[in-house]
Amino acid sequence: MAFAEAFPDDFWVGFWSRFVAGRPVVPEVRDEHRPATFAVDEASVPPSVFGLTSYASPVAPSPRIDRRSALQVPAVKRSQELIATTLSTLPIDLLGPDRRKVSRALFEQPEKDRPRSVTMAETYADLLHDKHAWWLIVESEWNGYPRHVRRLDPRAITVQQDNRVFVTRAGHHGQYTEWVPDDQLIHFESPNEPLLVAGARAIRTCLMLDDAARRHAEGAPPLDYFTPADGVDPADDDEIAEILEDWQTSRQARSTGYVPAALRYNSAGWNPEQLQMAEARQHAVLEIARCAGVDPEDLGVSTTSRTYFNAFDRKQARIQDTLRGYMLAVEERLSMPDVTPRGYVAKTNLSDFLRSDDLTRFQTYEAGLRVGAYADKNEIRDAEGKPPLEEPTTPAAPLRVLPATENEDAASA
Repeated sequence: MAFAEAFPDDFWVGFWSRFVAGRPVVPEVRDEHRPATFAVDEASVPPSVFGLTSYASPVAPSPRIDRRSALQVPAVKRSQELIATTLSTLPIDLLGPDRRKVSRALFEQPEKDRPRSVTMAETYADLLHDKHAWWLIVESEWNGYPRHVRRLDPRAITVQQDNRVFVTRAGHHGQYTEWVPDDQLIHFESPNEPLLVAGARAIRTCLMLDDAARRHAEGAPPLDYFTPADGVDPADDDEIAEILEDWQTSRQARSTGYVPAALRYNSAGWNPEQLQMAEARQHAVLEIARCAGVDPEDLGVSTTSRTYFNAFDRKQARIQDTLRGYMLAVEERLSMPDVTPRGYVAKTNLSDFLRSDDLTRFQTYEAGLRVGAYADKNEIRDAEGKPPLEEPTTPAAPLRVLPATENEDAASA
């Protein structure tokens, strides 16, 4: 292939524009052996020309849906609350090599000006919807470990092929993009696929069904109607209005009605359940529950007669089936040596979430004292959120006042 054919004039224009803008310069070499490809402009050639309703393949992967649209589906919002909001209420403890809890600002309040629960709720929501969550380190401790961070919107993050991370920010003159070194970022990654990708088709289906139900609600067809009998002239508008008013009044008074010979009564066969497409919408919610990994019954879909023995068993099932993957993603990332010193581990505290009734709890404490799981009663009080018991002090012996003669004898001795 000749040089002029491989690198035409339009290539050099793009070359210098990319070079000046600082973007990678990758020549696009034309290959005559490459098979020809083409695309159809849907606006110019509608799909109906080929007997199609859309150029999109009905079995092709559905494109990602944006989070704002997805959260308009109540099932998606409720799934986020069951996962992200629930996990944000659970404290993450930093345990030292001796398994004792260590106080540290990053674990107590990651962002300076925001409550910990808000930061963690948004972080877990990023893992649920986008698979990735990002913290920018804004302050470090004396030993170099992170002290405070700023959560970054995953949509503002761009990871290039060389793994360099760029962040899009809002400036005085509009948005700009800058490179952020790896040692200034804490990157969380979920083991699950992002809900906005894996559940895109189910979420869009739910949105379309809701929109169709809304249209039916705004312009619902009549459940029944009258037509003139054979050989009868149609009534005028005023007579029709009077007939319908009389019919409605009679139906409110009694269930049995009489249709005059000049009219024919017709039933459309519609019912409210069909107009609202309840069964199809319930199926769409079920698909969203499967993609999010939550129990469909938590989203209002009854799928089985299964019952839990108690609330404790239900919470344990939610941890094992849904929350465990997100918990480990955050715990293991915060335990890595660039965040915490070697030998220290982050652990989610589930004591409040799995809190049982008083009788069961105190029986457990009693057994724990016997086998040595609890060192003393103060450790149990700490688990109950109460201050430790004060150690009893031995009262000092009262001062004895000696008589004058005894004082003199003691002084001479």
